[in-house]
Amino acid sequence: MLKLMAKKERPNLIIILSLIITFASLIVIAWTAIRFNITSRQILKNLKISQEISSKGISPSEALNQKSSYSGKKITLRGRVAEAPVVCQKKECSPDDSCCGCPLERNLVLLDEKGILTSQTKEALRLLDREGKSFCRREKGSCRYQCEDWKKQGVYEIYGEFWAESPPPGWGKSMDFYFKVEEKKLVVSLGLGAKINLLFQDIKNFFKSLKTSGEYVLP
Repeated sequence: MLKLMAKKERPNLIIILSLIITFASLIVIAWTAIRFNITSRQILKNLKISQEISSKGISPSEALNQKSSYSGKKITLRGRVAEAPVVCQKKECSPDDSCCGCPLERNLVLLDEKGILTSQTKEALRLLDREGKSFCRREKGSCRYQCEDWKKQGVYEIYGEFWAESPPPGWGKSMDFYFKVEEKKLVVSLGLGAKINLLFQDIKNFFKSLKTSGEYVLP
């Protein structure tokens, strides 16, 4: 009788152990599936964000506010291109060069898409070519600057290397920073209103160039 009861208990024990192992295995499989699903979603989310940053570009203000994070890295920026003001010295010039007091180069800068460059703008991202040279050069005998094929006030997506020197001891900001452009794409061209405004600016610059004394700033 005892032997018969022992034989009955063993199959029951095996069944119970099998059920426990099966249940534990199901829990492990379910947990693994859930973790895999969460991880996959996170990877896809990061990839989507990375693609959005790559396609839309980082704003110039973001790059300038995080110079140490972006310095030395190749990134895509999106912003509005403008010519930085340049200081000219008024002096007697030869008839062949009415603006001999103006520098031969001027900075081409990138602002936020809706940003406006004014005399109060403290930081603007200076754009340079692959060799580290300015895009804008003064035309011979003129106050006009030729900036290759860049469209004034146009919105661009540009790819290249951002660089900012480390701030000197006791100073919180970089003394020099720029962006070397390797590729560029015009996203939004200049509107009619902006073109008319630039025309008036060119006329104003022409009359300024007729003066021969003092100092003035080209907008």
